[in-house]
Amino acid sequence: MKKDKLKSLVKSAKKSTTKTIQASLTAQLKDAADKLGVSSKKITKEIEKSAKKLAKKLSAGIKVDKVAIAAAAEPIAAQAPTPAPEAPKAVKASPAKPKAEKATV
Repeated sequence: MKKDKLKSLVKSAKKSTTKTIQASLTAQLKDAADKLGVSSKKITKEIEKSAKKLAKKLSAGIKVDKVAIAAAAEPIAAQAPTPAPEAPKAVKASPAKPKAEKATV
């Protein structure tokens, strides 16, 4: 596997881990705020902001196993079907315009 592809996979794994942590923290903190009866737009916004910062700090310490990611990505690439050739598109005929009748006097 190329280094660029591996770096991309590692980066996306870290990003998805960060988003998962953030979503979990946000949900739990909002639930706790609701139970305490102190939920408002301002508190919700602060919870989301703080959860994002904390998730970033927590995910910075996570090490991603590059070998496992490379092994998981290879079967997916091998299973990808080749796209079938498309059939030529049918030409649509526009409806014939009625000819104007000449008035005979």
